[in-house]
Amino acid sequence: MSMPVASNAHRRLRVLWILLFWVIIGAGAYILGVLSSTGQAVEDNLLTASEFNPHPPAPLSLVSPFAIAVALIALGLIALWVHGIGRALTVTLVPAVAIVASQLLKSEVLGRPELLTLAAENSFPSGHMTVFATVVGAAIFAVPSRIRAIIAAGGAVLLGVVSWQLLGYGWHRPSDVLGALALAVAGFAGITMFTRLDRPPRAWFLRTVSVGLVIVGWLAAGGALILTLIAWQSDNADRMLSAGQAGSIGLSLLAAHSLLRLAILAYSPKAG
Repeated sequence: MSMPVASNAHRRLRVLWILLFWVIIGAGAYILGVLSSTGQAVEDNLLTASEFNPHPPAPLSLVSPFAIAVALIALGLIALWVHGIGRALTVTLVPAVAIVASQLLKSEVLGRPELLTLAAENSFPSGHMTVFATVVGAAIFAVPSRIRAIIAAGGAVLLGVVSWQLLGYGWHRPSDVLGALALAVAGFAGITMFTRLDRPPRAWFLRTVSVGLVIVGWLAAGGALILTLIAWQSDNADRMLSAGQAGSIGLSLLAAHSLLRLAILAYSPKAG
């Protein structure tokens, strides 16, 4: 009788670790990128290299209240059919709450102090990145387990492209992107903490995708950190932009990995 209890406790600790990791990422992004004069200087330098585009191409241009509603309703129906009512509520309510929370945090709760001569409105966390990250999470949670790894890999690519666009088109700073990713993953991790957990399957493709996302994600994040130091020393805004995009892409892959692990651990009463 002790083995199932121990195994369940171990799985619960995995979920807790994912939650704490992304809370640290979100808090760190805000403290270092928004509340720090050095962070503000680095991110403002990055923005000078971007080319603002008010009409970006897809996928960034696809965000609208109607599109979000359609996507969440469709994913909710898929989750209801595949996993049951509990999972359907998760994939619809978690994104909705996170999207509303991102707007409230940006406009009412979190501020951007004027530590530099350039005054700028607070944009932490990114609302657009919150939308994409939560929809990707909802898709990973909604689909049958046999195609979950494929959806996670595709979602990682999507999040990487969106993060690249947000920085390249001058819509957001890296801290905004990381804060949104943290909010999305923490939302799914928080709800998973209070649900029944299941034993992870031992599918080789699933493990390969999971490990691949971790390796590439950390390599991109580490490379971005090195490139940031080089760009800061050489005062090169273009390199700083490239570093920010590489780091955001790396964390996007890690976010997709975390969402995949959470979906694997979450119990489904129906076969999927």
